Amino acid sequence: MLPPSLASRLRSLAVNLTLSACSVAICLLAAELALRIALSGPARGGKEQQERNVYTEPDPLLGWRKIPGAEARYDRRDFQTRYRVNSRGLRGPELAHERSPGVARVLALGDSFVEAFMVDDASTVTGRLQAELAQRGCRAEVVNGGTVGYSTDQEFLFYREEGRRYRPDLVVLFVYHNDIPYLVQEKYGPYPKPRLAFEDAGPRVTNFPLPRYEPPQRATPVAQPKPPSYLLEFVKNHLERVSARQYNRLAALGLWEPLRTLELNEEMRLYRVPELGHLRPAWSAFTWTLQSLARAVRDDGGELLLAYIPSRMEVDDASWELTQVRYVLDEKYRRSAVAERVLQIARRVGVPELDFTAALKTGASRRAPVFFETDSHWNAHGQATAAAALADVVRPRLPCR
Repeated sequence: MLPPSLASRLRSLAVNLTLSACSVAICLLAAELALRIALSGPARGGKEQQERNVYTEPDPLLGWRKIPGAEARYDRRDFQTRYRVNSRGLRGPELAHERSPGVARVLALGDSFVEAFMVDDASTVTGRLQAELAQRGCRAEVVNGGTVGYSTDQEFLFYREEGRRYRPDLVVLFVYHNDIPYLVQEKYGPYPKPRLAFEDAGPRVTNFPLPRYEPPQRATPVAQPKPPSYLLEFVKNHLERVSARQYNRLAALGLWEPLRTLELNEEMRLYRVPELGHLRPAWSAFTWTLQSLARAVRDDGGELLLAYIPSRMEVDDASWELTQVRYVLDEKYRRSAVAERVLQIARRVGVPELDFTAALKTGASRRAPVFFETDSHWNAHGQATAAAALADVVRPRLPCR
């Protein structure tokens, strides 16, 4: 028989262990229930190709353009916004082509990062830039010339046909890595887009007029199968974002399936050093387009500035690790390769440049990320961070009073 004192201690230990196990079980059960309630709601939204059909229409030169006065609603996991196009077919406040006396003007050209359908008007990079300039004593109007899905060639054509009418002092060309491969393609998904040929008389659209397209029908959200445990799914998703290699190490122990690998696409192949030969025409097209835009802006009395938009993986180390695992990238792939090439080309053709990578890295934190959790765009904090960095470069170049 055990001594009474030892038996008493063992009973106390058993009670404490039982209570602790029950507490852990209750906490896990509560977390499971909370996650089921939070994550088991109806499927939201669709891809941007679906929402964009509400406020864009075919254009024989540009491929597509925004419809003046159109409105759309985005309902995504990361954001819910009401989007409105002004009467001139642009995002943001109404601005006349004529300049206001004593007010500088900036025109931003870009894709969905500039259009910024994921935030309200005031939170866009252009809205924040105008506010930043005002705080620094510069009266300026910032025109949002961004359109979802545009590449550098469409941005050049938009400037030539419409953007120059705003008579900007400074044109900011936002460049994202996926602009490059589409410069030698005649479609962006199901949407026809222009392709430029570069001649002595200037760039010429080889496939004008573009055929009209029928927007794809809005797909009904497909209900995803419910996981056996929402808590386990939450842990998996978190670990995937934090450390893809650790995720696969635990997968090797049989806890779950390893991460699915993805086939390399043209966008990812841009990051290979040395470059792949079949991508050289795309880089040449980017060089000629940038040079043509710089000349057009200069002839109109303005200045062109290039602003490079890094993808999430170029800013966040964990995202780069996940990309390496997903695409099985070897040491020939470097995440700074595209930024370095774009900025090198800008310097070669005499266009001042800005790389947002450092500013976004500095501005990001676990509590204040600069990208949405699942969407690949900047959130409101990211837009503001980019605008502040841009204001540093833009302010000295404007005739501010």
